[in-house]
Amino acid sequence: MSHSDCQQPAIRCAVSARILAILFSTFVLSGCLSSTPIVADDPHVFLPSLRAAVSLDDNKQALSEPQTGKAIEFEYVRAKGHGEQNLSTNQAPVYYNSTTFTPPQQLTNNFNFNYADISFRWRKFFKERSLGLEVTGGIGHTSMDLTVASPTLRASDHFGNYGPQGGVALIWRMRPSTSFHARLSGFVSSADTGIKDMVRYELFVAQALGDNLALRAGYAKWGIDGDAGAYKSNFKSTFSGPTLDLGWNF
Repeated sequence: MSHSDCQQPAIRCAVSARILAILFSTFVLSGCLSSTPIVADDPHVFLPSLRAAVSLDDNKQALSEPQTGKAIEFEYVRAKGHGEQNLSTNQAPVYYNSTTFTPPQQLTNNFNFNYADISFRWRKFFKERSLGLEVTGGIGHTSMDLTVASPTLRASDHFGNYGPQGGVALIWRMRPSTSFHARLSGFVSSADTGIKDMVRYELFVAQALGDNLALRAGYAKWGIDGDAGAYKSNFKSTFSGPTLDLGWNF
């Protein structure tokens, strides 16, 4: 047997290993590597918010009372919570910020969420001013710190982006200074990472406190979906709980 014949098996093995490495790299870089989304659900979150509205009309009643007209509205909401996620044996790993959480194990996902927006608000009241329709639209900004932790590993990242937002609401004026609101609103973003879309449901009672101040109390539920970036697990969260909003009207 010649020396070249002895080298052929080694050459074939090296070529095969190189081909396998190229195929694996292509598989990973193409985004085909499966992963489990990060889930942080919390049904016991307190949702405080601040709101300010500047009327664009000549108002004949207290600005704190809901009425037909147009306004520019500013809003800020925050939420802090956590969710437990069971990563079972038959699931793919969670990939997050250069850290791999391999199943099976229990994860604790903590989030700190902030949302602010500026909107054009239009309201119209019908039926002797007892039932009203509200439509809003503008620009929103989401900000979220998300931490994933297991008994042995921990990874954190921050996301923030802008996007269009809007909502629609029905308002029932029980009396001039007291009203009930049912609202649906949403946010979307075309950014590569961060919160891609968000939906919010709200039910609350609003009480005017003088001419310019109003207090809202009720219940809200938020749902968000996000992208943590290339080769990382996506994330989603549903959180809900009591809401308390203090608003100034000018």
